Amino acid sequence: MKKLLAFIVLISFTTLAFSQMKYYDKAEKQFNEKNLKGALKYIDKCMENKETKNHPLVRLLKAKIMYGLSQDPDLKIKYPNALKDAIRFAEFNPENKLIMVGTKFIYLEPENVAFFKNIVKANNKEALEAYNTNKYAKALPVFKRSLSFGMDTQSLVLVGECYWQMNLKIESLPYFKEAAEMIYSSVTENGSKLYGYSKLPFRQLGRYYIDKKQYDTAYIIVKNGREILPNDPVLSEYTYNLMRYALEKIPPSEDYLRMVQQSLSDFPTDSFLNHRENSIYIYLLNGMAKSNEQKQFDSLILLYAKSKELKAKSKNLELIKKFDIFAGQGRLVFLEKIYKYFGDIGLREACYAAFNTYTSNLTQPNMLETFSYYVKEQKPYYAEMLFNRYIELNPKDGNGKQMQSTYLIQKNKEKASYYDLLPLTILNDVSSKDFPKDLSYRAKAKEYRTSLIKEAMDSNDFALSRRMWNESNTMYVDLRKTLELQWKDIVVADFKVNYYGTRINPAGKKEMGVPEYKWKGNVDQCLPGKMSDTLILRLENRINYFRRMAGVSEEIVLTNDNNENCEIAALMCEANKSMSHQPTDAWRCFIPAGFDALKLSILSRDGNPAIAVTAAMGQNHPTVGNRRWLLYPYSQLMGIGTASNYTSILTIDNSNKFDTLKYKSQYIAWPPAGYCPKMMVYKKWSFTINQNLAGATVLMKNKLGENVPLKIEALAPGYGLNTLVWEPEINMQTTEDNDEFTVVVTLANSKTFNYKVKIADIKL
Repeated sequence: MKKLLAFIVLISFTTLAFSQMKYYDKAEKQFNEKNLKGALKYIDKCMENKETKNHPLVRLLKAKIMYGLSQDPDLKIKYPNALKDAIRFAEFNPENKLIMVGTKFIYLEPENVAFFKNIVKANNKEALEAYNTNKYAKALPVFKRSLSFGMDTQSLVLVGECYWQMNLKIESLPYFKEAAEMIYSSVTENGSKLYGYSKLPFRQLGRYYIDKKQYDTAYIIVKNGREILPNDPVLSEYTYNLMRYALEKIPPSEDYLRMVQQSLSDFPTDSFLNHRENSIYIYLLNGMAKSNEQKQFDSLILLYAKSKELKAKSKNLELIKKFDIFAGQGRLVFLEKIYKYFGDIGLREACYAAFNTYTSNLTQPNMLETFSYYVKEQKPYYAEMLFNRYIELNPKDGNGKQMQSTYLIQKNKEKASYYDLLPLTILNDVSSKDFPKDLSYRAKAKEYRTSLIKEAMDSNDFALSRRMWNESNTMYVDLRKTLELQWKDIVVADFKVNYYGTRINPAGKKEMGVPEYKWKGNVDQCLPGKMSDTLILRLENRINYFRRMAGVSEEIVLTNDNNENCEIAALMCEANKSMSHQPTDAWRCFIPAGFDALKLSILSRDGNPAIAVTAAMGQNHPTVGNRRWLLYPYSQLMGIGTASNYTSILTIDNSNKFDTLKYKSQYIAWPPAGYCPKMMVYKKWSFTINQNLAGATVLMKNKLGENVPLKIEALAPGYGLNTLVWEPEINMQTTEDNDEFTVVVTLANSKTFNYKVKIADIKL
């Protein structure tokens, strides 16, 4: 009806030529008497006169007559184009004007509105015959005729659908958008009835914007569609996928938790959402525990417990239990299980805090008795946490320390499993301080700690093995010669598992145990590729290998979202046969997500992502900027994507920037202190620290104590932390296994850092 009200003009019957009035009146009289042929004869007389042929009333009556002829089975044969003529004359006059007589709009009279609806219905019926047989090009102009009346959404939707099915999706968008707005408003404001075609604009617009990665736009459209079509399976699928995308974008927070729980109301049995609900609760609780926010911790964990209790009422409880171990449990049962769970996954502070919440919810008045009972049933891992928590909460109560001593005396007599070694080491360290005269605790701590070095290495937990080695090297001077040999074993084993063991072959190269990678993207269609989870894990392990070797204890994760964006970045480089951190929108396959990744990525002309990671470390550039970003300690969330000839590694990230003082005293070096595989002693050496390096000097000596000539590169800020880069004059081909170089870095403030780099000539 919007088009009906577009323009208003005052026109009276006096504009009809007086000489033609008698023909119009006769035509109207014959029409009312249902003499269509007679009415047609007289109305045509009016249309022969140039002054009256385009008058709205004349055209309207002509349309009604022709429509009547099209509906009469006998007359329809004689007038085969009657319906088309009816529509042509019913369409508003050339100036799109309405006619007003007195105070009434003639075209808005009830009988005329009903007539227009019948016209549209009849026209759409004809169009649907072609549409339902997939003759979209034929149906399209017929549906378009109905649009001129502006009275129905069906024709609007189906014009868009014809364009869509003809693969003219851009042309379909304005029709779908207008239809979606009209349908949504009509249902939500007026409670109008929904028809089968009502789902099409929401489905197709959702699909279009999802494919274009315009997720925010897609979310609004799909959300409106589900509001009026809550059971539509396609819109439900879109909602789920958009929810998954949105969750990847939101950092872990209470907003994230609310979004997950809102999504669970739509998809209560979804394993991903149930896992995410648990993981975000655990993340938030661990953060509160680390900040010693016990009150906030208590409040949140009780909400967590309540959410699990409520699941007991779900008719899908048994299904949910398959992927949610806490579902349906009462508060006390949940609180007991969750503190043990925190212990199992190594969240010490959260385990302490959860145990405190648990005991405070018990009716048992004597906490010492309660504590004593639970400690007896616990493995050393839990016991270590519980003892520490009890002593922390009751510093003046010596019973806790005495119970710990009694517990340890018994445990130290038993054979310790691998998983008990670390907590028993910590417990013996604590007791050796509490009872300094009893040397058995210190001896046991030494035994457990040194055993753990090899056992952790054999279990491929090289981070723990290194940690125990460093502690032992500091604490046990008498073991340093033995430990030095052990350090080489750790380096060689780590290299074999996490460097050599993370190789990736190009497609066609067969090697037992080594996966192949072939890009499955398409430049012509601007489609990015996708790496398998197996390849992503290998690349994640390789990056963390280099970080661990360099002295960076913080590990990174390659996230799905960052990986997807890096795949697009690699596609853009492939499509343009070029690399740039600032491409223009004139680039072929320019996609905003890929542009964002290019700004933050290490770029490499290599179609093998594993080699690209190594190339970043071995970069022969005065700044070694790629190496610095790969080893940036504050990075936690990275990404990687590879096309046929290009790789993008997104590294610039500050999501792990918590302890900014740590790297003011701890340096990051490559090659690293200690043993380094010979093949990884690159031309450029680097020393990174969060201090002012202006005026710093570097001195190197070989195994004979001779100075090694070297060239120090100019300082280049802006690539992570401040870094000294130099190139020593050494011939790595002539170096031998166990050769060593001494490095002395002296800052302008006279602070000195000394370390030795030893060569490990690893034979595979």
